[in-house]
Amino acid sequence: MLRSLVLILLIVNTAFFAWSQGWLNAWIGVRPDAQHEPQRLTQQLHPERIEIVPVAQRDPSARARPGKAAASAPAAPPPSEVASAGASAPVSASLPAARPPEATLCIEAGPFNADDAGAADRAMRSAALPPTTWTRQSVAVGGQWMVYMGPYPDDDLYARKLTELRRIKNLNFDEVRSPASLAQGFSLGRFPSEADAETRLTSLRQRGIRTARVVTVRAAGQVQYLRVPQATVRMQVTLSGIKLPQGKSFTACRS
Repeated sequence: MLRSLVLILLIVNTAFFAWSQGWLNAWIGVRPDAQHEPQRLTQQLHPERIEIVPVAQRDPSARARPGKAAASAPAAPPPSEVASAGASAPVSASLPAARPPEATLCIEAGPFNADDAGAADRAMRSAALPPTTWTRQSVAVGGQWMVYMGPYPDDDLYARKLTELRRIKNLNFDEVRSPASLAQGFSLGRFPSEADAETRLTSLRQRGIRTARVVTVRAAGQVQYLRVPQATVRMQVTLSGIKLPQGKSFTACRS
């Protein structure tokens, strides 16, 4: 039984080998290298236009890649680019680096009355600042009136009045230091209108304060400001050294 099976397998393998080599083409209709779907040939469109391109022509870089060294080597620039780069290098090297814009600050001094504003103008001109760097601005201001006691040039009298005011309950007052004409006195209230000040004075007299009166601290009108819209650090240092009327100095702009 086993011998018969071995003999059958030997015969089958020998026949398959002979068929695969084409030795049986004359006796068997099925060839090992025959086209199994010949109808595909009839479906081709213009097969004569097909051109087989060699690998070297399809990939131009393949000829330039004999190995890793050739692939990593950078391509040399065209002579025209080398010439233009060499010509432009001295020009760019000779140009100075651009400086960043200098920081500036808006500063102003004031308020000044008309007389003091003229003196402030002269102080600005003495600082040798270009006239285009600063301006003088007029600002409308309201008047101010004060209920006032004093002045008391005698120190003993001033001290006695201060003690009397402190003894009155719920009385708000301030010691006046400026202006010089009102120094060494007491303010019992400041008001934006003269009528409001007179009303306050009437109520104080009902409480026994007889020597108070209404004085004008500032009449309604115009005041002047000196403004430097874009003061550099050097300009700020220069302006800090000039003397302005009433001891005023430059500070940051209000708006």
